[in-house]
Amino acid sequence: MTLSFRRNDCASMASLSRLAFVVAFLHVLWLAPDVRSDWPSILGPTRNGMADASCNLPESFFGLPKQIWKVEAGQGYAGPAIASNKVILFDRIKDSDRVRMLDASTGKEIWRRDLNAKYRDGVDPDKGPRSVPSIQEKSVLVYSAAGDLTLLSRKDGDILWERSLRTEYEGDDGYFGAGSTPLVVENRVIVNAGGKSACIVCVGLNDGKTLWTASKGDASYASPILLGATGSSAETKAVVVVPARVATLGLDLETGKELWKVPFGQRGPTVNAATPIVTSQGNIFLTASYGIGSLTIRPSQSSAEIVRKAFEISSQYASPVAMDGKIFGSDGREDQGGGTYKCIREDDGNLVWKQPDMPISHTIGVGQKLLVCGIDGQLWCLRPSATKFEPLWKTNLPKGVFRAIPALSDNRLFVRTSSGNGDALYCFELK
Repeated sequence: MTLSFRRNDCASMASLSRLAFVVAFLHVLWLAPDVRSDWPSILGPTRNGMADASCNLPESFFGLPKQIWKVEAGQGYAGPAIASNKVILFDRIKDSDRVRMLDASTGKEIWRRDLNAKYRDGVDPDKGPRSVPSIQEKSVLVYSAAGDLTLLSRKDGDILWERSLRTEYEGDDGYFGAGSTPLVVENRVIVNAGGKSACIVCVGLNDGKTLWTASKGDASYASPILLGATGSSAETKAVVVVPARVATLGLDLETGKELWKVPFGQRGPTVNAATPIVTSQGNIFLTASYGIGSLTIRPSQSSAEIVRKAFEISSQYASPVAMDGKIFGSDGREDQGGGTYKCIREDDGNLVWKQPDMPISHTIGVGQKLLVCGIDGQLWCLRPSATKFEPLWKTNLPKGVFRAIPALSDNRLFVRTSSGNGDALYCFELK
C-alpha cells in the first residue's frame, strides 16, 4: 500500500498564515500487479466516495442495467470490496459470519471462510456484519458486528490472526453492534472499537498486537479517515480522524496522542454513521441525523476550529461526497419515509438546490459526474455543476432494499440487498 499526500497549490499559500497545519485528504491506494479500477474498502480507493479515475459513466442510458451475475447473500449491511478483479463479500448465515472471495467477472466463488458469529443483541433483527471488508496486498481484514477483528490470507482465506476487541476493551454493542470500518495505513489498523478501557485501538496489521489505544467510551458507526500533513515543518504528522459516539477526535497516527477533540453527536437513540469527508478547502465535514445536523471543522496540528454548524444535510447513514466546490448527499431518515437529496456549497454551507421526496441515497463521484444510488434501487446520473436536480439519465435496479454501500469498479456496479429474504449481491454493467 502506498501513501500519497495531496499538496496545496500556490493559490492556497495565503491560508498558511492563518493555519499552523494545512491538511489534505490522504489517498490510501491499493496497488497490485493487476492494476484495475479497484474499490478496496469503504467508499472506494480514496475513502471519500470517489471512484477510480479510469471509471466513467455514459452521457445517456436507456433501459435497465445489464445484469452480469447474481449470487446469494445472507444477513448484513456490509458493502463489497474489490481489488484486482476479485470481490470480497462479508455476510452472515445462521451462526457463521461468512467471508467469500468471488471472481468479479463471473461471480464464481474462489474461497470461503466461516467465522463464529457472536453478535446476538440489538434492535435490528439483522445480525450480520455492518463493516465493509478491507483488501490488502496479501490479506483481507474483516470486522464483525460483535467487534471481532480478523485478518485472513488473501490467497486462500486462512485465518492469520483474530482479536475480540469489543470484549477485550469492554465495549457495548449499543443499538446495532459494531458498524465502523477499520482504517488500514501501511502496517497499522485503526479501529473505532468503543469500550470502557479504550475507545480507539490501533493494532499491527501483520500480527494483530496492540500498538496504542486512545480515549474511552462508546464508538460511533462512522469510519475513521486519515489526513496528511503538508507545509514546511518537518514536525507535522499525519492525523487519524475518528468519529466516536459524542465527539470526533484527531489523533497522531504513530502514537495515538490526542491532538484535538470536537463535540459531535449525542446520547440516546441516535445514529452517527456517515463517514467524515474532506472538502477541497481542507475542512472536515461531519453529518448525523436525529437532530444533530452537520459540523464543518478546520483542523490544525493541535486544534480544530469549528467553522460552521448547520442542518442542511443531516444524514442518517449515507456519506455525502465533496465535488466541484459542493457537497452532495441525503438529508433525512429512512425510518421517517426517506428524505431530500441536497447540494450545498462548501465555502458557506448555503443550499444550492434540493430534490424532495427522495429515498435515502448513496453517492459515488465518477469523473465529472455523480451516481446517486437510492436504497430502493433507483439510480440517477448527475453533473455536479448543475444548478438544480436535473439528471442526465435515470434507471432502476431489481426490486430490493439496497442499504449497503455500493461499489464501482471497471464501470461495473456491485450492489447487495438487505431485506431479510432472498437477498443477493448483484453485478451490473453501466455502459
